Amino acid sequence: MESKTKEMIFSLVLMVFGVYVAIEGYMIFLRAASAPYFITEFTVSPGFVPVILGVALVFFSILHFISCIREEGKKPGEVIKEHFAEAAAWVKANKRNVDIAFTIGAVIIMGIYTYVLMELLPFWAATLIFLLAIFFYLRTDKWWKNILVAVLGVIAIVLVFQYCFNAALP
Repeated sequence: MESKTKEMIFSLVLMVFGVYVAIEGYMIFLRAASAPYFITEFTVSPGFVPVILGVALVFFSILHFISCIREEGKKPGEVIKEHFAEAAAWVKANKRNVDIAFTIGAVIIMGIYTYVLMELLPFWAATLIFLLAIFFYLRTDKWWKNILVAVLGVIAIVLVFQYCFNAALP
């Protein structure tokens, strides 16, 4: 796939991510504005920085997208169609690629951890399940070593961050 096509697609992905970050930052502000915090001034709320960063990411992604679709003697719509056609051809040619499918599987496991397990379970339990899932998915060493490393890893994370650094874990 041509470099400009990759850059254009990446700028679109970053735009969507920037919108997501800005919305989530605003949701943080709304949660902080209610009980028990009552932080009603947006500029001092914990959601201020994510909103600013999300908006900046969207703005700069739009600028980058515009630079990707500028070509001498071509209309922007034509360039966009060419880039999407090239991306579609790449997807079609690589839809049976084992490495890409393997990577997508790992991303799905991470998404389940982030958006499902972290919402339903305590941090330590969600992280333990995630580590075990990743270790078994990657077919790392022996099964008992996977369990041992996952349990010791979670214990170390909790001890270091919660008790040594006094950080609140999600």
